[in-house]
Amino acid sequence: MDLRKKLRCVSLAFSLRIKKRIKKSKIKTVLILRYDRIGDMVVTTPLIRVLHQHGYEVSTISQKDSIDFISKNPYVKNTYVWSRDTKKFIKNILAIRKNKYDIAIDMREQLEVKTFLFSLMTGARYLVGFNKENIRGFDKSIFYNNPNNHITMKMDAVLREVFDIHGADLSYDAFVDDEIESRAITFYDSFRKENEKFIVINPFASLRERDMSYEQLSYLIEQIKTAYHEHCIVLIGHLDLLEPLRGLGVKIFESETILDVIPVIKHSDLVVTVDTAALHIAGAFNKKIVALYGLFYWDEHAQWLKWDFFNSKALPENFDIKNYLHNNEHAWGVKTNNISESLYSERGRLINTIPKEDIASTAIKILNL
Repeated sequence: MDLRKKLRCVSLAFSLRIKKRIKKSKIKTVLILRYDRIGDMVVTTPLIRVLHQHGYEVSTISQKDSIDFISKNPYVKNTYVWSRDTKKFIKNILAIRKNKYDIAIDMREQLEVKTFLFSLMTGARYLVGFNKENIRGFDKSIFYNNPNNHITMKMDAVLREVFDIHGADLSYDAFVDDEIESRAITFYDSFRKENEKFIVINPFASLRERDMSYEQLSYLIEQIKTAYHEHCIVLIGHLDLLEPLRGLGVKIFESETILDVIPVIKHSDLVVTVDTAALHIAGAFNKKIVALYGLFYWDEHAQWLKWDFFNSKALPENFDIKNYLHNNEHAWGVKTNNISESLYSERGRLINTIPKEDIASTAIKILNL
């Protein structure tokens, strides 16, 4: 059975669920359905905070690393670790249904049968999704298709269209406890020199096609050390990928969880990153940032299916799927009040094709400002 048929079967299974008009007065508890990675959770923190500030009790489900990231967030009530394992899937459903949430908000547009089914089984009084106009079981579908919008506009859309909250502060949050904070400070103090600045480089992403090349990284390090020999370069990321780079004369921060990395970024002077999680954490602390983007397309067939199946009535005339993919340079752009610059590959190319000279000169320029 192909994906289209599976999704129709799931939708039909909930066809008897009566679509309800959302009454804001009936909402006190909110469940945010994320299912995804750390960067997605970072950009969701303003939604969580604003809802909390308006008196709502907010809980969320996502992958383990994302839940680790918000484990110290004072605005979150309950958390659930998302798993596709059938036993854990059922366990999460039972735990969530027991709490009887007033509203569940599915933040994703991706088509996965299990996440789609999970959203429909939460037992929440109201269920909200994005571009789900044709899906039975959702009480409200938020139409969202502008690829030039920053991803935080999705949070703004939820606040406006569901909760009637306008003009909200959409800055990010990142919290750690004193123990984790002091660990990062001790790390820096162990080699801190007078007037020394710390440059944090995150060369590897969650997907290998978004990594810097060794040539780009080694050239960047060499140029920074030549221009600013008194400054220190710190690499963060997966230790197994970083270990071979010790010979480049840099410091490697060994972290167990994403929480360990937060204060390292917080106390840095510049962050160079390919990864959106580190990018958004740096934005939470208004750091100087050099962001690298590969402007390659995701599977266009899957995108076509999303629009055709979920929201075919909303397709504009002369529809071109390439105009409706979330372009990295817009959706996941830098959000900081400090100096930043973004470098892009050519359209359809990977990050490792960005000229190494451009990366190094940009980092050196921003560090000097």
